[in-house]
Amino acid sequence: MSKSCAVIVGDIGGTNARLQLLWYSRNQQVLIPSIVNVTRQTYRTNTFTGLNAILQRFLDDIENEQQLEDVLNAVKTKNIRIVLAVCGPIWNNRRSNDANNVRMEPGGVGWPQQHADTIENDLKLNPNSLVFLNDFEAIGYCLAAQVDDEANNLCKFTKIFSIHQVSLEQNPKTNTPIACLGAGTGLGACFLSPDGLGRYKVYPSEAGMTDTFSPRSEEEWLLLKYLRHNQSFIEVEQLVSGPAFVTMLKFYSEYLNQPLSSKLNYELEQVSQDDAPAVIAQHARDHNDSLCLRVVDTFLDIFGRVLGTAAQTFLPYRGLYITGGILPKLTWRWQNNSENVLLKSYLNQGAKMSEIVAHVPLMLINDDDLGLKGCLYYMTNHDDQFPSI
Repeated sequence: MSKSCAVIVGDIGGTNARLQLLWYSRNQQVLIPSIVNVTRQTYRTNTFTGLNAILQRFLDDIENEQQLEDVLNAVKTKNIRIVLAVCGPIWNNRRSNDANNVRMEPGGVGWPQQHADTIENDLKLNPNSLVFLNDFEAIGYCLAAQVDDEANNLCKFTKIFSIHQVSLEQNPKTNTPIACLGAGTGLGACFLSPDGLGRYKVYPSEAGMTDTFSPRSEEEWLLLKYLRHNQSFIEVEQLVSGPAFVTMLKFYSEYLNQPLSSKLNYELEQVSQDDAPAVIAQHARDHNDSLCLRVVDTFLDIFGRVLGTAAQTFLPYRGLYITGGILPKLTWRWQNNSENVLLKSYLNQGAKMSEIVAHVPLMLINDDDLGLKGCLYYMTNHDDQFPSI
C-alpha cells in the first residue's frame, strides 16, 4: 500500500531562500519512493524575521495556487515533512540552528536562534515534522546522491565542469573522501567519507570561518591590516565570498589612490549590499575596470589557495568540488586562460605538498538547487525519522 505526504525542502541562504514542494509516496514493496515536483518559490532572506515567517509565506502561496486536491488537503491538514538547509551550526539532534550570521531587516542584526519546536507550534505542524541540515551538509548529501545508484533522479545535478582533471592511472583512489567548498554570501564547506557499502556519510564543516589567511606579499599584508582595522579575528570567508568584493574594492581604491569611476559608483549606490558583488564583477568583465579586475583576480588567487588547503586537509582523491554562485559568473576570467589564477594558486602549495594536491581532481558544479536536492536525498534516506505518513 502506498502512503503519501507533502514534503517541503528549503535552502535558506544569506541572500536567497529557495523552497520547493514535492509530493512524496512510499510503497513498502518498492525500495525507491515516488517523488513528484509540485512547485517552488524563491524569496529574499533578509526581508523575513525568521524561518517561520518564510515557511508561512510559502504555505500561503501554495494555498493561493491552483494545486491538486491531494496536495492542498495535505497542506491544510499539515500532512507535511520539512527539511531545511540553513547556514550555521546545527544543534539538538537537528532541531535547532544558530543563524546569527543571517541578517534581517531593519538594522542588519542577526536572526535569533531558530528552534524546530517553535516553528512547528507557530505553523501548527505535527511534532517532529521539521529537521535542520547545515547548508553545506545538504550540499554534501547532493554529492552523495551522485554516487548512489538508488538515488532519485531529482537529486542529481546536471552541470559540472572540470578545472583540474586527474586520470585514473594517476589517481586510482576512488574509495576515498570527497570535499566541497562554496563561495556565496559566505564560504561554506563539507566533506564526505565512504561507508564501505557504496554510499558516503556526510559531515558539515565550518572551515570557512577560520582565521587562516596568510599574506604572501606586502600588498596582502596591507589588505589584512585594512581588515583588522575594526576587528581582531578575520575569517577567511571575508576574503572568499560575495561581501569580500565590496571590501576589497574599497581597499584597492585607497591603496592605489584611485577613485571609483562615476558609472561604477552610481550603480553601486543603486543596489543593495547583496547585489553589489555582481556589479563589481560586471564592471570587470564588460568595462575592463582596473579596480574591479584587481578585485576579481585577488579573489581567484586567494580562493585557489583555500582550495589547495582543503585538498591537503581532506585528501579528497574522489574529488574536491566547488559550489556557490560566484565562480560560475567568473568563468570568463579563469576558463581557457593561460593565466588561470585560480588553478595556478590551487596547484602551488609549496615544494612539499604541490604534488599531493595535483592528485586531487578539482570540479565546479553550476547548480543553484544543490541544497534542495541534498535535502530531498536526506529525506529519502531518513524518512523513518519523521512521523508516520
